[in-house]
This record gives sequence, C-alpha cells and structure tokens, in this order.
Amino acid sequence: MDEVVRLLREQILISNRCLEKLKAIKNTIQAENKGANIVAAVQEMEPVLLDLGKLEKQKREFLQGKKSSSLQAVLAKIPDSEARGIAVHLLHRAQEFEDTLAREVMATRLLLEKGKQYVDFHINVLTRTVASDTYNQDAAAGESRREIKMFDSSV
Repeated sequence: MDEVVRLLREQILISNRCLEKLKAIKNTIQAENKGANIVAAVQEMEPVLLDLGKLEKQKREFLQGKKSSSLQAVLAKIPDSEARGIAVHLLHRAQEFEDTLAREVMATRLLLEKGKQYVDFHINVLTRTVASDTYNQDAAAGESRREIKMFDSSV
C-alpha cells in the first residue's frame, strides 16, 4: 500500500511540474516576441519529462510484480481501510492532472498549428507561391507545387 501511495504522490508532483512547464511553453508561444524563448522553455521541460518516464518505468515494474494491469486493479484488491481511501483519492487526483495535461497539450498543439499556418500564409504572400512542407516524406516524394522558385533571383 505504501508503494502505491508513493507512486501516486510522485505522479501528482511530476504532473504538476509538467503542467507548469507546458503552460510556460504555451505562454511563450503566445507572447509578442514571436516565440523567441521557445527553445529555453522546451529545454526546461525536458528534465520533467525524463522524470515522468522514470516514474512510468517504476509503475510498470510495480504492476508486473503485483501481476496487475493498473493501479486501480491493485487498489480494488485491497480491503477497505483509511490507507486505501487515501490511495483512491490520490488516484483520482492523478487522473485529474492527466486530463488537464491532455487539454493543455491539445491547446498548445493548436497554437503551434495556427503559427505554422500563419507563417505559410506570409511566405505565400511574399513569394506569390504555395508553400508546402518541404521537410517531410510526402513533400520529398511528391512533385513540387511551386511554379516558380520561392526565391527567384530574377525578381
């Protein structure tokens, strides 16, 4: 029981740190400086994600030792007690953090997509061409949609 409580408490702490760092990235993207500090914000989040990965590994090992598929299954096997009540409360709190993180990731992903569309639009206006994703597999394999070179020296 103590191990379950320790894992859940650690998950809540790491999830909270992750949420703070993700909000910092989101604020940096939204800032008027056009994301100048985005690299620093992402680098600050990397250690938190590493800690989250280590915690997931510990949880997997714990669950394998208990021969269960989830912490909920482990808690279901434990008889009612005050310690179980605390663990269930921590489990619900951890799930709330996961839901909040998922929403923040979706919002940040949307901001990044809107930023990409903004850049593509302005490249199209400047060059009078249709910008495409030139650095992915589809663009490399497909034919170019541009009828003129983006930076034509004769202009």
